[in-house]
Amino acid sequence: IREEGRLEEALTRREEKERKKRESNNTMKTTKPFSLTYVRYPIHSPSLFKGKLLAMASLSPIFTVAFTIVHFLSQRELFDFALTVGIFLNECLAQTLKHHIKEDRPKTCQKVDFCDTHGMPSSHTQLAFFNSMMSVLVLWRRRRHVKKYRENREMMHAADVLSSVLSILTIPLAFVVAYSRVELGYHSIEQVIAGAMIGLMFGSMWFLVTTRVFARQFSEMVKEEDECTGNAGGRNNAKRKRRKFGKFLRETLNMRDSSLCSNPLALSRERVEVENFAFPVKDVGLGNSPSLKKVE
Repeated sequence: IREEGRLEEALTRREEKERKKRESNNTMKTTKPFSLTYVRYPIHSPSLFKGKLLAMASLSPIFTVAFTIVHFLSQRELFDFALTVGIFLNECLAQTLKHHIKEDRPKTCQKVDFCDTHGMPSSHTQLAFFNSMMSVLVLWRRRRHVKKYRENREMMHAADVLSSVLSILTIPLAFVVAYSRVELGYHSIEQVIAGAMIGLMFGSMWFLVTTRVFARQFSEMVKEEDECTGNAGGRNNAKRKRRKFGKFLRETLNMRDSSLCSNPLALSRERVEVENFAFPVKDVGLGNSPSLKKVE
């Protein structure tokens, strides 16, 4: 009797396990993972680098997107807004190319159970190299501007070393992302190279759009409204509307463009110290602040 009871329990557990497996298979057939945030890695990896670290590196472009959006919402930088728009357009470009090229992923996609989507080009690699190109070009533009006015260096702050280092580190990070997409089995080498080249080209193009369109138009719109003269009334009205919109961006949304400042963080810190000194709080002494002496 005891033996029969144990057999019945074992049979019941087996049937329950098979039922759950069938339900899981049915769910997998009717659902699909979101490719941008989905990554699998081998459990029994020969080293830590080929496991979790590669998976984290593969998702680093998504972390970059989240950081850019949060930084724009907190700092209201014009270039962060332009970079956010560029990231969205870059992803649209990658998905459009995948839809038209329709090249399957390599056979290694079976080990990560991700063969239902197309792989040419690698969107993660494209995003990583797009972000790297934008970061390096923005840093180069700032350095060139500071070098141009080197004779007024005493009026400028020293460059923010940490920001420069982080911008340069996006280059090796992009290569690590490309390596991880191949090593984990999501893409072939050709798909990764294509993603890198498209990301570099689109990043260069979007940098020109950002500097020639976004930055230039923003600079024109936030100028103080001058008294319009002459007979071109319609043109002056258009200028007034543009500058009114610029005033809305500057004063209501508090947007700014500090891309050419040698050290935007130092400028913000000095402004905070000046305001704290103007409206002092008990037990907070800023009278001997170097920033205040410099402002005076």
